[in-house]
This record gives sequence, C-alpha cells and structure tokens, in this order.
Amino acid sequence: GNVRIIDSARTEPLPIAPRRGRVLALALLLGALGGAGFVLGRHWLRRGVRGAEEIDRMGLPVFATVLYAPAVARDRRQKGALPILAMTDPDAVAVEGIRSLRTSLHFGMLDAQSRSIAFTSSAPEAGKSFLAVNLAVVAADAGQRVCLVDADLRRGRIRRYFGVGKDEPGLSDYLAGEAELKDLLRPTPIPGLRIMTTGRYPPNPSELLMRPALSELVAELDRGFDLTIFDAPPALAVTDPVVIGRAVGATIAVVRHDVTTMGEIDALIRQLQGAGVKPAGAVLNAYKPEVGRGPYGYGYGYGYHYQYSYRPQAGD
Repeated sequence: GNVRIIDSARTEPLPIAPRRGRVLALALLLGALGGAGFVLGRHWLRRGVRGAEEIDRMGLPVFATVLYAPAVARDRRQKGALPILAMTDPDAVAVEGIRSLRTSLHFGMLDAQSRSIAFTSSAPEAGKSFLAVNLAVVAADAGQRVCLVDADLRRGRIRRYFGVGKDEPGLSDYLAGEAELKDLLRPTPIPGLRIMTTGRYPPNPSELLMRPALSELVAELDRGFDLTIFDAPPALAVTDPVVIGRAVGATIAVVRHDVTTMGEIDALIRQLQGAGVKPAGAVLNAYKPEVGRGPYGYGYGYGYHYQYSYRPQAGD
C-alpha cells in the first residue's frame, strides 16, 4: 500500500536489437560476395578454349582461325533468309580466315581419295553452317566446282542462306530413293556452286544415312565437283556425323572460341574414333582476341548447354 508511481515508463523509439540496418547491409554484402563467387567458380570450372595451341595439344591440327563477326551474331537472331558474309562483306576479317581455311584444305587434300569434307562440332551453335556456306562461296570464287550438302536432317538451315523452301526435295529424298541427284542439285547466284538441302525432315535420319546411297552420293559428287562440303549435325548430340564421317574424305571439328570446352573436344574425338573416324583437324571459330590468352590477357566466359531440338524452329 505504500507504492506510488513517480514517473511512467516510455518506449524506446528504436529497437535495441536486432539492428535491421546493419543486418540488411551485411546481407547485401554477403549476397554480392556469394554471387560473385558463384560466377567466378562457374567460369573456372567451365572454361572454353582460348587459343589454337590448346586444340593442338589435343592432337587436332588447326586449319584456320576465324575471327568473330558481330554482323553474323546479329543476323542469326532474324527470321527467314540469312545473309552470306562472304557476299555481303567479302573484305571482312572473318572471311579472310575462311580463305585461309580454303587454302589449307586445298593443299591438305591433294592426295585424298575423296574431295569431300564434313563439318561437325561437339554441340550446337558452334558455327558449322556459317563456315560451310562461306567456305563454299570463297572456294567457288576461286574457280572450284563446289557442292554444298546440308546433311543435318533434323534442323538443317543451309536452305535459309539461299531462299529454298523447307518442303523442297533434298538429301532425304535421294537417300530414300525417291529422287535423282540431277533433280536435287540447285544452282545459286555464285557460278560454280550447287547446293543440296535436307529435303523433308525424315523420322529416321540415322537409319537413312546408313544406307549405301550415302557412299554412292559421295562417289558421284567426287566425279562432278572439285570440293563437296557436308554440313553435319553435332557429334555429341546425335550419331549422324559418325555415319557421314565414314563416307566422306575428311571430318573437321568446329570449335567455338571461349565456348567449346576441352572436355567436349576430347569427347568429340573419342566419339569419332570409336567408330573408326579420325578427325582430320579443327577450325577455331568466332575468335575474340580480347578474350584470348597470352598477350591478349584473360576475359570472360559464358554458359552453354547441350540441347538439340528435333523440331523445326519458328520462322523456318
């Protein structure tokens, strides 16, 4: 009964703990460090090829290094017809690299039994079709009789460079015995260059390519052309390049700078050699000197994944 309230207690306007400002700042700092560590760790674990010397150490001679062409990267995003760099910008540095490839192949295949080559890669988006089309153009400009064959019977895109419809007959029709070769070789604006598109996408591409008709096609094209170029699908995605490699004179691996990893190249070599196909060499494509090694310093990498669609893409 002798207790009296002298002064009422007041609530502190700011909490004593936790200090939310400090917690938030610490969380932001740890988040930034964690994100940077994840990116750097991913880059360290998945580093793409930085130079031709790395490919040489894998046992693959590098026929040529083709510099990165920004115009090509922009053109790939468009729908419909695709421009040919060797025609739209023949003085581009990337085209000079393809001319170097033409020269290397010319002297490297003087004693070859077949004047046919196949381009393949470990995964999609390495630039096989770009190299095949532009090599065919620069070889035809040099006076050679060239035949370009789209052997990717799942998502071939050679037709987009020459404005051919996707339902037009092509390689699949020849292999199925439904069309003759003379009816499938299409003329192009480039003198001396003929193309054969995929035709209708078949439900059994690998089985169709395993028919004796493929070897017969290569032999017949050898009699009529100085150079035959097959644009094959990626070797680690499907088995088609192995079948094509056994029929053509040489198989060339396309390696994309700073994207294709050493592990992918090793798996590609093993995949081909396991079926009795020895890759003749490689082409380092889309090379960016500022991302190279040695005097150019180190740069950045970016993600890549295997995903090979069997369905035509929108806009085809």
